[in-house]
Amino acid sequence: MNILLTGHKGFIGSVLYKRLSKFSKVTGIDLVDGEDLLTHVFPNEYDLIIHLAGKSGVRESMNDPGAYWMNNVEASRRLFERYQDTRILYASSSSAYEPDLNPYAASKYVLEELAERYPDTLGMRFHTVYSDTPRKGMFLDKLLNNEIEYVTNHHRDFVHIEDICDAIEILIVKKHVNGIIDIGSGNPIRIRDLVPSAAIRLNTPHERTFTCANLEKMKTLGYKPKYNVENFLTNTNKGVILNIINPNGETR
Repeated sequence: MNILLTGHKGFIGSVLYKRLSKFSKVTGIDLVDGEDLLTHVFPNEYDLIIHLAGKSGVRESMNDPGAYWMNNVEASRRLFERYQDTRILYASSSSAYEPDLNPYAASKYVLEELAERYPDTLGMRFHTVYSDTPRKGMFLDKLLNNEIEYVTNHHRDFVHIEDICDAIEILIVKKHVNGIIDIGSGNPIRIRDLVPSAAIRLNTPHERTFTCANLEKMKTLGYKPKYNVENFLTNTNKGVILNIINPNGETR
């Protein structure tokens, strides 16, 4: 399979690129290489496009909403227009459930509405993604580096990056799935419970108070998260959930 992966050097894209390259020809486009989707010329055809490029982050979007519109909506529009006859899996966010809260959420919601105009698109609503090397400045990065200043009463659905990549690999195969689909763990955790000793901040405008992935669709496709964030933070099995039944029916 010949795949175009945008944002292949990003947080999720870099991990996914290594996985997909084992069995497919993968072409990467990333802004860090000077390849801006707003101006990039797309000369080639592909069997599949996985569109992960874009701007993320709630707080930064409050300061520069125009950049989020251009990078998350207009850049995606160019890609969709160029590849109208190609299947496109694109990164959305759980933030799109409440698009009125901040420009980042609004840009992802509009992106989903835009994608509906094209015949073969699937929006992947990622929840709070984490890994051994979390995004700089985000909650888990601060927690692992003992830089937590405060916590909140928010509940978040933390999903490990390997579970995200598992889900994407499933969706590559399940070509009949379109529209929008949630990808998370289905297990919301209250932030303050992860750091009970930290100060609690109650005034947090523009942020969702509760997130939980609806995994009904993904489970019917065979998706089952393998990681648990509480185990991960205590280094229990590095977060891997035990008693997973593998395809051969064996427990590990």
